[in-house]
Amino acid sequence: MRALPPLLWCLPLLAGSAGARPPVIDVHTHVRPDRYNLATDALASAGITRFINLSGGQPGRGLEEHLERASLYEDRVLVCANPNWRGVGDADFGAREAAALETAARLGARCLKISKALGLGVPDPDDPKRYLAVDDPRLDPLWAAAGRLGLPVFIHTGDPKAFFEPMGPQNERMAELGVHPEWSFADPSFPRREVLLAQRDRLLARHRGTTFVGVHFANNPEDLTYVEQALDAHPNLYVDLAARVPELGRHPPARLRALFVKHQDRILFGTDLGLTGGLMLGSVGRNQPGLPDLFLYYFDQFRWLETDGQGLPTPTPIQGDWRIDGVQLPAQVLEKVYCLNALKLFWNEAKPDDRDWDAIEAAPGMVSFF
Repeated sequence: MRALPPLLWCLPLLAGSAGARPPVIDVHTHVRPDRYNLATDALASAGITRFINLSGGQPGRGLEEHLERASLYEDRVLVCANPNWRGVGDADFGAREAAALETAARLGARCLKISKALGLGVPDPDDPKRYLAVDDPRLDPLWAAAGRLGLPVFIHTGDPKAFFEPMGPQNERMAELGVHPEWSFADPSFPRREVLLAQRDRLLARHRGTTFVGVHFANNPEDLTYVEQALDAHPNLYVDLAARVPELGRHPPARLRALFVKHQDRILFGTDLGLTGGLMLGSVGRNQPGLPDLFLYYFDQFRWLETDGQGLPTPTPIQGDWRIDGVQLPAQVLEKVYCLNALKLFWNEAKPDDRDWDAIEAAPGMVSFF
């Protein structure tokens, strides 16, 4: 394990600002209810003052416990509801899920998370040998309800390009796939990645009144032109960075920086942090990371965003054996990516407040404690 940089949470911005990093919001986490206390303390010590848990469950199936625990933290922890795919072939499935989302919203859920099971796991009731399409019209009532309720939809479509390629030494993500062979979609029984992304794009176009967050940089960080065109074409689309910094950092920094600047109002900081059965830092390998690794995980991402360092270590080495170059975003863009965009979209707030600064002020020394 690398040595922990001292007081990494207050590393100054190195992109033209004399101020310290603003409070950071992680919009993409997976946290068990009994880990909320640990998560809020540990993340605050890394400068993360708010987070969104994308794994809240459904009404009557875990959501209430998540919301009850989250309510203890002054609205610093938001919870997404998730759909229940059972009975997807029922005639009233879409209406039933729309009603469940309305119930979730009344309980306090602030968003909806759709996993890659849509497209890669849920069978098509009309043909069990196929998978339910991302843009299947039977789901339209759910998307419409999300728009009506003002709940952004986090949507995970497809997976990394390498996961659709044959496993073997030629696959650059083989270290990861070797631990998780179930993450391979190379088998022709699965729809091709470009088919899934096209389905997702048609969904975005059909539901302009619903806001979608394409997680993992719209799940196509390998192709910046595609992501830029998707953001151009769909004003209801946001993207997060979760678990894709290793891939993004391979692009020429100037090209990537231009995309960030162009779409600075619709890019969100997220990491795919998991605090469930164990600790997940964007991915999971054979060795279980500890809390010191969590701080390094965030530090590596801050350094990549804020500096022009070359040959930097990736936050998630198991994703590939390469180094990345810092993108060095302008301070104004960093502030939007770190917190302002999320505050506006999920909290309807314009800037951090005392809750954030109080969490930051309580943080010194906590890194050493953990």
